[in-house]
Amino acid sequence: MSTVRRRLLHKVHCPHCWHTFRTEETLWVAAHPELRGDPLLSPDEPVRFLPSRFAVSGEALDEHGSRCQRLACPRCHLGISPALMEHAIRIFSLVGSPGSGKSYFLAAAAWQLRQKLPTTFALTFADADPLCNRIISENEERLFLQDDLERLVYIEKTELAGAQYDSVQFDPGEPTLFPHPFLFTIRPMRDHVNGHGADVLSEVLCLYDNAGEHFLPGADTPNAPGTQHLARSKNLFMVFDPLQDVRFRASLRGKVADPQLGQASRAFRQDVVLQEMVDRVRRYGGLSSDAPVRQPLTVIVTKSDAWGPLLMPGVDISSDPYATEARASGRRIGRVDKRRIEEVSVQLESIIRDTAPEFAAVVRDSSERVLYVPVSAIGSAPELDSGSGLLKVRPRDIRPSWVTVPFLYEFSRWGKIVGRVGDRSEDPMRGEGIGEGTDDGA
Repeated sequence: MSTVRRRLLHKVHCPHCWHTFRTEETLWVAAHPELRGDPLLSPDEPVRFLPSRFAVSGEALDEHGSRCQRLACPRCHLGISPALMEHAIRIFSLVGSPGSGKSYFLAAAAWQLRQKLPTTFALTFADADPLCNRIISENEERLFLQDDLERLVYIEKTELAGAQYDSVQFDPGEPTLFPHPFLFTIRPMRDHVNGHGADVLSEVLCLYDNAGEHFLPGADTPNAPGTQHLARSKNLFMVFDPLQDVRFRASLRGKVADPQLGQASRAFRQDVVLQEMVDRVRRYGGLSSDAPVRQPLTVIVTKSDAWGPLLMPGVDISSDPYATEARASGRRIGRVDKRRIEEVSVQLESIIRDTAPEFAAVVRDSSERVLYVPVSAIGSAPELDSGSGLLKVRPRDIRPSWVTVPFLYEFSRWGKIVGRVGDRSEDPMRGEGIGEGTDDGA
């Protein structure tokens, strides 16, 4: 019988409770149906155990001799993807006020990254754990894989508890809620310039979509430590929704026909949400109260299809700021036009500084590396569904814009892809792809 050789890391980082443990401490999930009732989870969950017996194929055997497939964290007992045993993890934290469009943005970005990374950058973008990614996959299907393109659809708001949070009882009767991570593997394809080193250069991208209420002051408690991933994150994404700001709404009335402007909308102090996020990063990271955070901060300005008229004429956010170049070797390489993205960022910062100066001030005070990116997850105005009173969209009208740009810009910054189109002399990356170049993240 042949065996599969795997390159395992010495340490593993749990994406649920953020505990770091040695690979040999990893628990296995019992497979026999009689072994139910894990003390930290629920009576229906299979027990977790540290194995002493293994099959020839490398699978652990539970106490009834059943071969086991699933792994778990020794601290919280929640499931661990096998990919985390082999590849480094990078955390991207997504923050925003309630209703700012985080879930729509994540679904559209994940869907387009699955398509754009292979075709333009010769990188695969795939689920590292389909079970962990079930919610985001369902949202992708809801928006992009409908048989009836005329049927109105929508994504439900992320709740404070429920499917996107996992409950663990470290103390009986006192559940602790951890945010459900989304896990993706990024791997060079065979025709990538570094395709020969795919096993070593692959990584796991971990994303969190907390409910916006978790970032309101006072929401961070010992039994709901849902935002402690912030200090471990390599990148902070702050979602800013101009349509939640009464000043932006006033400047757009009469210029665009969007039902979101006509609806009564709760105005959130998005500067307070951002300040709360930054304060938590400082607190969890052991920084002083006025120190800039170490991570780059990307301000994702959603719903650009509605507020686009505020941009200067000639600013193009309809076409993608990246392209593919052919190499003499026959391999291909995708390049991101960082200069173009940065020029749009400068103008967008100016607009926000003029309209919401208190938010722009918190941004400037938070990080020394800031980027503003305009995005539209659906690319068109939603429709008011008279039956439910909810704003929905028809799949035939969905045309995402720039949703991959926040990720691609950061991928180029830490060596995943190359950073400019047609100008190698100013490319800050010394290599040509994943694993080459510098990682100046936290």
